Amino acid sequence: MPAPLIIRRFVIKKIIGSFMFALVLGVGMTSLSFAAGDMDTPSSQTVKGDLLKIDGEYYVVKDTAGKEVRLHVDKTSQLDGTLKAGDKIEAQATDKGHASSIKQVKPKM
Repeated sequence: MPAPLIIRRFVIKKIIGSFMFALVLGVGMTSLSFAAGDMDTPSSQTVKGDLLKIDGEYYVVKDTAGKEVRLHVDKTSQLDGTLKAGDKIEAQATDKGHASSIKQVKPKM
């Protein structure tokens, strides 16, 4: 009779050990997924103002506060039409200055 009791204890310890391992792994993966979610979504800002010049891949904009902002534009940037110096624009850009989209804004009359 003592042999089945030893086997039961071993099986119970194995089940509890497996459950604890799964619990620790689940908590660890949850925290990693939250951290990765923060990294892959860079915060964006809206830049409104006058397009001063186009310098290669960079657009220089004078925003409504009078500050010059340099925006990086590449093939991933969505441009609304053909833009030229002097246009009033609205751009969505990352904190690092990469423009995800730029559109021309018609002046209010």
